[in-house]
Amino acid sequence: MTDKFLIKIDNLEVQLPASHIIVEKDEYLDLKKQASKGKYISLDEVLNMLSVSRPWLLKHVLYQPDIRSKIDIEKNKDGFVKYPENQGGRYYFLASKTKQFFEENFAEIFNL
Repeated sequence: MTDKFLIKIDNLEVQLPASHIIVEKDEYLDLKKQASKGKYISLDEVLNMLSVSRPWLLKHVLYQPDIRSKIDIEKNKDGFVKYPENQGGRYYFLASKTKQFFEENFAEIFNL
């Protein structure tokens, strides 16, 4: 697969719709990455992102003491998960760090 193509046509003009712009690929990827910084997501959004069930995530990730010590903001200043204060309470996840954690720890979490 090639990421380059060349078309030579004299006097060709391409007009983009007002809703579109052209940016460099690196800039686009950086903007996409920055979009989740500072954004909080819910447990349901994490479940959807990972395509796992709530019981699975609780058992294999959120209630694992070694993982919790890394991700719980009460246990680690670099954590990114706010655990609920009581049963039935809400979890809050910092989106950028949540995505990064699951990408970097995929094999460990899924025991591959």
